Amino acid sequence: MQSLIFDIQRFSIHDGPGIRTVVFFKGCNLQCPWCQNPESMAFKPEIAFYPDKCIKSLDCVSVCPTSAISFNGGITINRQLCNGCGKCEEVCGAKALKIIGTAYTTEDVLKEILRDVDYYYTSGGGVTFSGGEPTLHFDFLFAMLRLCKAHSLHTNIETNGYFSWDKMEQLLPFLDLIFFDLKIVDDEKNKAIIAGDSKRIISNMKKLVIAGAPVEFRIPLIPGFTATDLNISAIIGLLKECGVERVHLLPYHNMGESKGEKICHWQPKLNLSPFNTSELKEFQNLFERSNIDTVLYR
Repeated sequence: MQSLIFDIQRFSIHDGPGIRTVVFFKGCNLQCPWCQNPESMAFKPEIAFYPDKCIKSLDCVSVCPTSAISFNGGITINRQLCNGCGKCEEVCGAKALKIIGTAYTTEDVLKEILRDVDYYYTSGGGVTFSGGEPTLHFDFLFAMLRLCKAHSLHTNIETNGYFSWDKMEQLLPFLDLIFFDLKIVDDEKNKAIIAGDSKRIISNMKKLVIAGAPVEFRIPLIPGFTATDLNISAIIGLLKECGVERVHLLPYHNMGESKGEKICHWQPKLNLSPFNTSELKEFQNLFERSNIDTVLYR
């Protein structure tokens, strides 16, 4: 069994308890314009180009089987012609070209995970499956979770909530933790901004709570998008309705914009300013006045 993965990050301390390995699946069913992992969006391998490393040897131009790479004072990649074969990466001695997205087998991923098994046991850590949206790779994810539990590893997934409930029910027995993002409550705004169905996301949220699943909700604070008075008020109302007593607040940053430029230029320049310390404190106060504790990430 294989699945497309764009990164396996070791020694993470921000994606669940203890020291963790994070497996990033490629492919997402939402289109958040502030995404910090834009390389995760497409369901196919993509070539990333780092112009600051390019020495203009032009080996990539000659080796490309689809003529997707050309040179006219600088390297240009026709993304519609590129088939993600990786031949250009192989001949680029300067490492200015890199394939994002590699097919891994379950055995490949398990081997990477088990490299740090001693750290998991001593720190209370484990494995987190992220993306993209990991639940879209259901068969592979299900197999990986079963393998992880066979090795007594703590398991977590990071999900956007836009999943099939029938499939999530099958995953629950093998999950020790679920990080669930709450973004935009209003359905019309949700569809217009991130191409998702908030009704389905909210339904999944409530089903997880009713099922007693080990779910923790996270709220990305994006100026003008998620961090509006109306949206925050709606989120607080949902949390209160479900009896949720703690949330994670994820402040906006623009790290994804520079990464997006390297692959397909799809991500817009939002020109947003991150919230300062006092503004973030006010968001904390909004939740805590409703008796909802907050964990603020920096």
